[in-house]
Amino acid sequence: VAHSGMRRSAAVYRVVLLFALASRVTAFCATADGLKWFVKTEQFCKPFPVVKPHLEAHRAWVAELREAGMTITSGYRVDAEGKPGGGGLMLFRAFDHKAAVKLCESDPLVANECVDWVVNGWIAEVGDIQSI
Repeated sequence: VAHSGMRRSAAVYRVVLLFALASRVTAFCATADGLKWFVKTEQFCKPFPVVKPHLEAHRAWVAELREAGMTITSGYRVDAEGKPGGGGLMLFRAFDHKAAVKLCESDPLVANECVDWVVNGWIAEVGDIQSI
């Protein structure tokens, strides 16, 4: 078990390193000027029993990125009655669209082809949000 955690930590390290390289910076810093907001929306494209282990890996991946200092949050959308099934949404900051796509491609749900997804930039027009 400790070995798989070490492997996951190494994978998160590689993601953060790739994120920095793709963004053309020498060191990752979640508070650096120039970071923009991005939103990834997704829908499961496989049955839930197939998706479930990758969903757990996705949650751990997001938690590790947050621990590494990245501004990111992830959750699922619900209907008017509060029932899940509307897909997922991940809000995060990146230097540019290319870096945002690279990050999303390292998401276990995306890497294991469990979701149909799209990433868009997001620009606050009225108001703003606090860093997550």
